[in-house]
Amino acid sequence: MFERPPLGGRFFLSAMLWPLAGIGTTIEFQWRWKGGMSGLMGEHSVDWLWRQGESYLAARNPSAAESAYAAVVAQQPGHALARLRLSTLATQQGRYRDSVAHLLAITASRPSDPYLLAMVAGMLHRLGESRVALNCVAHPAFLSFDDRAVLEEMASLASQLGDMTTAYSLLDAADRHGPPPGANALYLRATLQLFEGQLDASDRSLEACLAREPSHAQAHWALSRVRKQTSANNHVERLRRVLSQRADDAGRASLLFGLAKELDDINDLAPAWEALAAGCASKRRLLEYRSADEDAAFAALHAFAARAETAGVPSPVSGAQPIFIVGLPRTGTTLLERILGGHPSVENAGELDDLALQLRWCANRFSKNYLDAGLFRAASAVDFDELGRRYLDHSQWRANGKPFYTDKMPLNFLHVGFIARALPQARILHMVRNPMDTCFSNLKELFTDAYPYSYALDELAAHYGRYRRLMAHWHQQLPGRILDVSYESLVTEPMPAARTILDFCGLDWRADVVDIAANRASVSTASSAQVRQPIHAGAVESWRRYAAPLAPLRQRLQADGWIAP
Repeated sequence: MFERPPLGGRFFLSAMLWPLAGIGTTIEFQWRWKGGMSGLMGEHSVDWLWRQGESYLAARNPSAAESAYAAVVAQQPGHALARLRLSTLATQQGRYRDSVAHLLAITASRPSDPYLLAMVAGMLHRLGESRVALNCVAHPAFLSFDDRAVLEEMASLASQLGDMTTAYSLLDAADRHGPPPGANALYLRATLQLFEGQLDASDRSLEACLAREPSHAQAHWALSRVRKQTSANNHVERLRRVLSQRADDAGRASLLFGLAKELDDINDLAPAWEALAAGCASKRRLLEYRSADEDAAFAALHAFAARAETAGVPSPVSGAQPIFIVGLPRTGTTLLERILGGHPSVENAGELDDLALQLRWCANRFSKNYLDAGLFRAASAVDFDELGRRYLDHSQWRANGKPFYTDKMPLNFLHVGFIARALPQARILHMVRNPMDTCFSNLKELFTDAYPYSYALDELAAHYGRYRRLMAHWHQQLPGRILDVSYESLVTEPMPAARTILDFCGLDWRADVVDIAANRASVSTASSAQVRQPIHAGAVESWRRYAAPLAPLRQRLQADGWIAP
């Protein structure tokens, strides 16, 4: 919900495999059943080839299936389903460019069927074609559509793409034409309201969601985060009651993180830690995560030469320029984004996947996650001028006419070397926070699957060490290209810190940038409620409230040299 999963959505892998399983199969079936195939199969040879392709796919013979679908497209270039199949098969085989090309060919024919638009939009988004995906989602055909499930899925996608207006319009269309909203629709509306800072409205929508589905674990978790709870007004007993009825790890993780947050709010620290530890254990059991895979990926990044000795003078780049905000999550990246967004020359574009996804396009290698050693090795040989052009082509539109825009994807700390080679004009800001506060803030946040290292103290400490060593590597490779921004300085002395930041970015001084509470733009991260308040230092040294149970983490960070004994 809050910390948007990278690489285009929480169902990234299953969605890309939709012809065989997962998301998309239902939509495809409905589209074909309701006549979406009419006009596509009038020619017998095309019909026969299509059926051959489907038979080969069912028999798990992808090479033969691809040949059959390619023959269909050769005879009928506008055959949308054959191109969808070819796109997915190309992705499964790692041919990123072919996958994108087939999807763009579908959109070039200007489809208007909502089921087809929904399928294509989701796949385009996951492959980095966000603007084209948004054009599909915003198609007027959806406004008179009556399939609530599809409209809700498209509203969720619109919010991920940063278009809250379209997201609301799709939910409103579902309310007009479909059955009454269920729990999931109300939860989605509450999420949008929270992103927009409508805290009271979000609270009401979440309670309405729970009235329809009392065990909706995500709604309970979200409700705990809308505001700080008090001893007189909290949901602790209700959370405990629902927990006693849930045995699944996914539901229990949401409920336990919500309970830990509320108990922390009311200073009941011992049971708060107990709930947090149990929630982390539940979440960890759901994740496929191996530290060895991270070690290999980070090793590949350390081998990358961020500064090319033979590189010539970069060509001038026109149009809006990006300001990258990188670092670990929960280190103040959203606060920094809000400060920059308060400047009239800067547009906040949110957490963008564009750099990572265009890197995959340039390397012609599909990967489902950020930490892929093979991808990083392949990416070292890409055309970096092309990478820079493609990144700007896919992201500059978000600047809305302003000369600068922020890209606040924390995980871009992995890509600093690639950014420096591809975008020599780009500014790179690195948020730095006290190691214990950094690790503790990661531990107590229920992310999606984006940060799998954050649910066990040993894995958390190991990841922190990899991150610190990599940032030291980038600094050594790129002297002067990265500005470290101290979270503690930013919240205790915001004026001088903001002046240094604006100067580094080439922006004129504006004292009002530190008034982040006046910024009404939407925020779709874990800080969506906190950044509605003025800047404060209340979270500095927050880990000390749990010093005893966090002692193993502190000992590991001391042993690794990240904090003094």
